[in-house]
Amino acid sequence: MSIDVAGKLFPNLATIVIQLISTGVLLIIFKKFFWIPVQKYFQKRADFIESQIEDARTSQEKAKQLMLESEEQARQSAKEYHDIIEKAKDDALRVRDDLLTKAKEEAARKIEQAQKEIEAEKQQAREEMKKEMVDIAIEAATKVMSKEMNSQENQQMVEEFVDQVVH
Repeated sequence: MSIDVAGKLFPNLATIVIQLISTGVLLIIFKKFFWIPVQKYFQKRADFIESQIEDARTSQEKAKQLMLESEEQARQSAKEYHDIIEKAKDDALRVRDDLLTKAKEEAARKIEQAQKEIEAEKQQAREEMKKEMVDIAIEAATKVMSKEMNSQENQQMVEEFVDQVVH
C-alpha cells in the first residue's frame, strides 16, 4: 500500500475550483438574501435609536425650558403674593388709622356736646337756685314783716327757716 502523500496534501485542482465557485455562489446568495436585509434592519434600528435619542434630547430641553419657566412663574407668584400681602397690610393700617381718627373725632364731638349739656344744666340749676333764693328771701321778708318780734324771736325764726330750707 502505497500512500500518495503529495496527492493527499494538495487536493485536486478541479475540486478546488468547484469549491471556490460554490463558496462564491454561497457568498453572493448570503449577501443578497441575508447580509443586505440584515444591514437594512441594523440601519433602521440605528436610525430608530438615533431618533429616540434625539427625541429624548428634545424632551429634556423642553423639560428644562418648562422647569425654568415654572421657576420664573413661582418667583413671580411669590413676588405678587408678597405685594398683595404688603398692600393688604397698608390698606389695613390705613383703615385702622381712618377708624381711629373718626373715633377720636366722634369722642371729641361727644365730649364737647356733653360739656355743653353740662354747662346748660349748670346754668339752668343756677337759674332755678336764684329763683328759689329769691322766693325764699321774699318769703322770709314776708314772715319777718308780718310779725314784729324781738331779737330772740328773730333768732328763733331764722333758725327754723334755715332748718326748713336745709331739710
